[in-house]
Amino acid sequence: MTRLSSYLLPTEKEAPADAEALSHKLMVRAGLIRQVGSGLWTYLPAGWRVHEKAVQIVREEMNAIGGHEMLMPVLTPAELWKRSGRYSIDEVFKLSDRRGADMVLAMTHEETVTFHVSSLVRSYRDLPLILYHFQTKERDEPRPRAGLLRTREFIMKDAYTFDRGPEGLEAGYQKHIVAYDRIFDRAGLEWYRVESDVGMMGGFGAHEYMAPCPAGENDVVLAAGYAANLEVASATAKPVHLPPELGAPEGVHTPGQTTVAAVAGALGVPAGALLKAYPVMVDERGLVVVVVRGDHRVNEIKLQNALGAPFRPAREEEFEAELGPAGYIGPVGARAPVLLDDAVPEAGGFIC
Repeated sequence: MTRLSSYLLPTEKEAPADAEALSHKLMVRAGLIRQVGSGLWTYLPAGWRVHEKAVQIVREEMNAIGGHEMLMPVLTPAELWKRSGRYSIDEVFKLSDRRGADMVLAMTHEETVTFHVSSLVRSYRDLPLILYHFQTKERDEPRPRAGLLRTREFIMKDAYTFDRGPEGLEAGYQKHIVAYDRIFDRAGLEWYRVESDVGMMGGFGAHEYMAPCPAGENDVVLAAGYAANLEVASATAKPVHLPPELGAPEGVHTPGQTTVAAVAGALGVPAGALLKAYPVMVDERGLVVVVVRGDHRVNEIKLQNALGAPFRPAREEEFEAELGPAGYIGPVGARAPVLLDDAVPEAGGFIC
């Protein structure tokens, strides 16, 4: 038992002036956390007690599916990150020791755990294996905000599974779904398990757990038996009325009409009957023309997944010679590869 009179619990009547998220305001006012610097926070005694209770819930459910807790260091040799190809990631904190050796402050531990398992697991009979730990992570976050929601230093539980084959991988994944369903139920949260982007981790598929929050930065698409992050959600596009299909492309004079809205209005058709082109520069491939319906927008995460490589919007001087001037470009006659969105059927009738 701890006497409140001897407890460090610095409550505040007012929230910090720069606090936007409700959780940020309440945690500071309740004396749970205090800021040290941008994206850097101290857990005060009461805040740490809350943290430890959450950790214990996660620990119990991970142990229930056969997980083994360990602890790996935050400071890791850069060689491991160079070998995996992730050393160049902007958010990775890099430094050198006094002997000039390159080091990394780990933001995740795939490199370290595979380094260990590759030398310690000697037979397939040692598999499957679930390893996990709770560890401080460092991330050179470009815009820390919202208290503990977006920081440069944070505590993360990460788990790693090693299996004999794809069937074991799927079985291990399902075990983690069971564990995390229980974790969020025990936490008393309203939550959704949704399909998500694999991000820099890579892989064949991913889910993330989302809890509705006014300070949230993601949108979730929900339907009967389906839930996905908007970044990866797929859906059947609403049908659109198209003009009669022509035997061959036919030119239409549209002087000064450089937007979908202007062209659609002039021709008396819905915006979805038009196609719009989005020229991008793709690493090692150069110019690519991405084409979507006129009433749709390009989702950059979906586009990067489709391209399989980083990209950036092309500048006019990079595409004008191959596609024409900005505002008048399209797939017809393009002297560059064209990537057509799934919502655009191969049948004709579109205006582009």
